[in-house]
Amino acid sequence: MKNTLTCKNCEEENSYYALICKKCKSYLRERIYNIDLWKILGLLIESPTKAFSLIIQSDHKNFISFIMCLASVKLFIDSMYLSLLTITAEAIHENIIRNYFIILGSVFTLVLIFGIVITIINKLYNLRTRIRDNFAILTYSLLPYIFALIILFTVEVTVFGGNLFSKDPSVFALKEFLAYALLGFEILIILWGIFLSTIAMYVQSKNIVYSIVVGFVFNLSLYYCLYLNSKILYR
Repeated sequence: MKNTLTCKNCEEENSYYALICKKCKSYLRERIYNIDLWKILGLLIESPTKAFSLIIQSDHKNFISFIMCLASVKLFIDSMYLSLLTITAEAIHENIIRNYFIILGSVFTLVLIFGIVITIINKLYNLRTRIRDNFAILTYSLLPYIFALIILFTVEVTVFGGNLFSKDPSVFALKEFLAYALLGFEILIILWGIFLSTIAMYVQSKNIVYSIVVGFVFNLSLYYCLYLNSKILYR
């Protein structure tokens, strides 16, 4: 794997995140001080590779906490959906605040672990990346869950109301077509997350197979983590 910035002055190869050439000290690119969230949101739809390049090359990885907290709200809701497979609906509404913070902590820990592991693996393949960059791009790959929280969950609450987390009757028994349609959109959100995390890894590595594997493993681990939490929290 190889992903570098070549100095136009001396043709020295530098790390992709580098600002100044390590050999001749010339500037390699325009300096990016902060992440423009609205610009990134647009680019994640229009040109995800450019969006993740800006995130990697930005000096300050701002909005990380904001994204993590909001995305974890949707992932917390997803854990409540998963828990309906094994428990009664009444148990879901117990200790909601505590359970949310546990999910938030789990998501943060998982992203951090992947950020560290990816950095180590990249180093083994002579690809220099930074933990904070990998942590940032994985966090930004969770943005689809914020869209889902604001738009999709709002529609679900509007359509199903208090029956959204009910097993008797289930939403599929109440409004079968709408329930399956919204489930389809939930799946699309997950696929979008997999796509973004894959693109994020590709921007770092320029290896499509490696990026696909990491993207799938990361998202599979994310939902396996939610599943384990749902079994522990809602008993």
